[in-house]
Amino acid sequence: MNPGQIQNVTPMRGGGDSLPDPDELSGEFPGELSAHASERDRNKSRVLALAIASLVHVFLFVILAWIVITNFQDEEIEMVLEASGQNVNPSVQKRSFAKKVTQDKPSPPSRMAAPTIVSNKASAVVMPEVVDFNDVPAFGAEHGDGFGMGGFGDGRGGASFFGTSGGGNRIILVIDTSTSMNGNCGEGGIKALRREIERTVSSLPAQARFNILCFGNDVDGFASQPIASNPGNVARAKEWMKAYFINKQRGGSFDRTRTSQFGDKGRDDKGIAYSPFPPSSVSSLKGTSGGSRMDLALVVAFMQKPSGIFLIADGVPGTQRNGKKMGNKQIVDLIQAEAKNIYRGGSMPSVNCISVKGIGAEILKDIAKRFRGKYKSVDPAKV
Repeated sequence: MNPGQIQNVTPMRGGGDSLPDPDELSGEFPGELSAHASERDRNKSRVLALAIASLVHVFLFVILAWIVITNFQDEEIEMVLEASGQNVNPSVQKRSFAKKVTQDKPSPPSRMAAPTIVSNKASAVVMPEVVDFNDVPAFGAEHGDGFGMGGFGDGRGGASFFGTSGGGNRIILVIDTSTSMNGNCGEGGIKALRREIERTVSSLPAQARFNILCFGNDVDGFASQPIASNPGNVARAKEWMKAYFINKQRGGSFDRTRTSQFGDKGRDDKGIAYSPFPPSSVSSLKGTSGGSRMDLALVVAFMQKPSGIFLIADGVPGTQRNGKKMGNKQIVDLIQAEAKNIYRGGSMPSVNCISVKGIGAEILKDIAKRFRGKYKSVDPAKV
């Protein structure tokens, strides 16, 4: 083959031994490189999203753990404060629950006569001795049908009374025993009221304490201070209530409080003990008079530093000062002022108010509102 023939030979393409066309190479590699770059970007995005999600979950877990721990500590402190039944600063060192309740027993009185209560000093109350009769048997046949109603209050101790609940572990029942209660409640309603009082105090937790204050022209206390809710004291309370809502008492008409008839003797004609609270026993109420003295009863209740009060009444107080009848607002203002003086900036107990058939609703709603309680109208005969 001569040189001229060599120059005319054209290189073969597509054969197994031929070299690829540079133009074809320039059309393949850029596409592959672009696909690899996109895959790397997607992987980076996934890793970044996973890292952000993990950080968010860790942050939420830390916040949730902090909330749970904080609430648990607050709940524990609140339970200890309620168990004490006293106006205690939350910063005070917590003590054993059982030990605290044991130490809450009232100090023994020094004399039988009812002295003046100085409303800004709880230590000034000295009342007749009331012994805890722990060996008295529990209720008998009448115990049964009063127990289906209500239940415990807020899960941290408490009571229920005619469907209103709460109050902690130091409960006082304030009962209107004025003459009108017989007519407005009826015989069946009075029986229901007795059963509900019994059911309420017997349903209290073992560590709770209770007292009953009955009011008419004066106030009688079942005890001078709240006492242990054990079967013996509950049985005594049932027996003690039998003297109220009756038409006649030996020697003449019974005006609905032992204090009105027997004075400051501390025992009635049957030898049953009571704690007398006439208006003269509270310094701020000296010189007042009248019937249905729920104002006197509530001030006496506040003096005993309860965690909760339940009041049932069928009307408004007939409180008079210097011979002039006080209005409802004046009476509630007086009650609130005395409570603030007793607790001096501390947390006051709630007051639940029950009206018999809605009678006296205005003043009872006002009292419940001012003391963070509940109001309810009931017909005891239909409960």
